[in-house]
Amino acid sequence: MIRLWAAVVALSMMPLVQANGAKEPAVQQGTDAGSGIAYALIPVEGRRVSAGEAPSAPRLTAQCTQNASGKLRFELLVDAGDVGELRFVPPWKPVSKSDLFPPVVPKTTVSMEFLGYTKVKPVKRQWTGIDGLPGEWKYATPGLGSANMEDAAYYLQYLKALPTLRLTFASGLTLEFDTARWQQRVKAEPLCAASGL
Repeated sequence: MIRLWAAVVALSMMPLVQANGAKEPAVQQGTDAGSGIAYALIPVEGRRVSAGEAPSAPRLTAQCTQNASGKLRFELLVDAGDVGELRFVPPWKPVSKSDLFPPVVPKTTVSMEFLGYTKVKPVKRQWTGIDGLPGEWKYATPGLGSANMEDAAYYLQYLKALPTLRLTFASGLTLEFDTARWQQRVKAEPLCAASGL
């Protein structure tokens, strides 16, 4: 049984080849040493619809985590191709007694448009910057510090029927992602499947 599990993990970390011959980015898995959080990062590359250049293709990432107490979480991350290597950033934790509040991170409103066989009205939701990764944005978790009412997993239901996601930032930057195969990879990831996606 352990050998089978090791084979499944090894296969899930290999890049897949898309129909056009391009390789899909590999899944990253691990456990953060400082926080004890187990994580899986499942990226998909997209394209810029708006003008502008970046060192690499834009990236939409599903981040599935499980903390030391067993709590599971699903989050969406996006970058415009200017962040570099994909890596896990653990949640902020105070280092000393003088660290009373988390660092202030930028917030922006992003228009989320779901494209497919029918037209759905775009929704505007809040995304926050990630401390330590300038240029990467995370769908803001609903709560006191967020204007969002729905969790990120809610929008996976939209993507099942309308698999192309177009994100337009307040700055005018527009990114587009085809999520059909990516959704299959997210469901196949054991840590994400445990979240009930």
